[in-house]
Amino acid sequence: MGDKNDDNLSLPKATVSKLIKEILPQEVKCSNETRDLILECCVEFIHLISSEANDICGKDNKRTIAPEHVIKALKELGFGDYIQKVTEVYDKHKLEVSTKTKSSKKFENLGKPTEQLIKEQQLLFAKARSAYQQSAEAQQLQQQQQLQLQQQGLQPPQTNPQLPNHSENNNNNQ
Repeated sequence: MGDKNDDNLSLPKATVSKLIKEILPQEVKCSNETRDLILECCVEFIHLISSEANDICGKDNKRTIAPEHVIKALKELGFGDYIQKVTEVYDKHKLEVSTKTKSSKKFENLGKPTEQLIKEQQLLFAKARSAYQQSAEAQQLQQQQQLQLQQQGLQPPQTNPQLPNHSENNNNNQ
């Protein structure tokens, strides 16, 4: 069927099983061997269509396989009966993708231009930076005031459990 590099390529067995069950009547069962054979056929079909579409793409001096190349490959390989259904599925897919893209553009639904949203975001960042800096400055000022009070002897020094308390040593020396 394929070369050694293709051995790792496959389709999800659960997905293939689900597709088979949807098509078959309820009273008909499909063995695992049959499922695996259908799975291998699907992979081989994909390889066949992809290879032909790649050849057509190359003849058109293109580097990316387009849906039109796949449809032309189906025709050239004798699967012309499938072209109408494939085209319908492709059109449905394009519609779904376009509606997903529109709904994912959440900023467009805010009623504000993107430039205004960016300015508002920058303003919020600036406010946050300012508040952070003011907080750091206030903390630094408080530390300076505590240090001044300690130097004036109006406030006992704070002991840090990690550092030795030098004030006790100073009291013993006096």
